[in-house]
Amino acid sequence: MSTVWCADETFLDELIFLSDSNLVIDSADDSSAEEIKAALLSGTPAAKVLSSDSVDVPLLAVVSIATDRNDDEIEVKYRSGKEIEETTLQLSSQEVRDDVYEALKSRFGDKLTETEDAYSVPQAAYGSLLSLTVFGLLTWAGAGFAKLLRAAEDYDISAGRQGLKALIAWVFEFLGPVGVYIIGGIICLLCAMSLYSRVTQPQIMLVLQEAPYKKASKFVLGLKYLGLFALWAVVAKILF
Repeated sequence: MSTVWCADETFLDELIFLSDSNLVIDSADDSSAEEIKAALLSGTPAAKVLSSDSVDVPLLAVVSIATDRNDDEIEVKYRSGKEIEETTLQLSSQEVRDDVYEALKSRFGDKLTETEDAYSVPQAAYGSLLSLTVFGLLTWAGAGFAKLLRAAEDYDISAGRQGLKALIAWVFEFLGPVGVYIIGGIICLLCAMSLYSRVTQPQIMLVLQEAPYKKASKFVLGLKYLGLFALWAVVAKILF
């Protein structure tokens, strides 16, 4: 039995076609999505109605399927030759996400084992906290660089890739410290919003895969936080 999700069920004009043997992701605007959906459900081969740019994943090649109960996306990893590739299904709501996830799950039966992994707050927050730290430092350093460029009457750009270096210098000089702080501030705000989301709603991952699922090591997470705290200490020493 084949199933199609499109139009108001997905984001970015994405069309998802699931048959008994393949998962195909393509793009289709609202005007053509329903026509394509009808053709696929009537038995027309996917190759005849979907574009050559579509992502075609044989279900036999799927390695794992994962989703966060608090999100509306599904990540599918699959073998492509010797490589493991990944594609993300972007759905319009958690209800549609559940529908797609259950449909995928039913295709595999006992072949894939489902595991639920509820992240702790420190585990959920680490990635966003690291991103906030990195982009905060880059914003601070970039603003300082822009200030130096504007203060210098002239500067010399030598050695390799002079064109790229000149372009970067021009961009920072054009933006100035204020421009860099504005752009960096927006990125940091997005990171802070992500951090708030992770702290208030830590991920509850549902993972389908053949291999035994291994939860993240608390010891490794502790080492990551020690490294982050050490970075903060160095930065604080430089600033103060």
